Amino acid sequence: MTTLTLTPPSEATGELAELYAAIEKSFGGVPEGLQLFGVSPKLLAIQMQLLGYFGQHPRLSANFLALLRYILSEDGHCQFCIGFNQSLLVNAGISPEAIQKALENPRNGPLAERENLLLDYVVRAVRNPHAVKDAEVDQLRQEGWTDQDIFDAVAHGAQHTAVDILFETFRVAPL
Repeated sequence: MTTLTLTPPSEATGELAELYAAIEKSFGGVPEGLQLFGVSPKLLAIQMQLLGYFGQHPRLSANFLALLRYILSEDGHCQFCIGFNQSLLVNAGISPEAIQKALENPRNGPLAERENLLLDYVVRAVRNPHAVKDAEVDQLRQEGWTDQDIFDAVAHGAQHTAVDILFETFRVAPL
């Protein structure tokens, strides 16, 4: 149970009710994490736009994004996000052993080599932006990643870390 007062879908009105209806249509319900964002409906709308953008990203795969979120959630000990993203990965056919291997070293993840390279870069950038080198961007470009891909991946990782902080601060329950 969160420390803030959440508005359940059955009690939502106006803009929040409309947002919840769209979430229910997409997810089959309104998870507690999104109800937390409902404390600020404008931020919930922005979060939904971000989820939509990354959910249909033309070059960053769903497995890449879920593995990135999983690794970063382990850093922040966000049990809700760990469980959610692990379920996505396992349902996509990635074994728990492969997930653990990526957690230990993202370069050894279960994705294509070019995705593992980007994953490693993003994880290091989010953990410590000064740890990544300018030359690594050139290497990622040589692997076929565009500047937008690289930026979007780091933005997704940084934004997800912020979500983990919010979920942990306000005690969103694990799945």
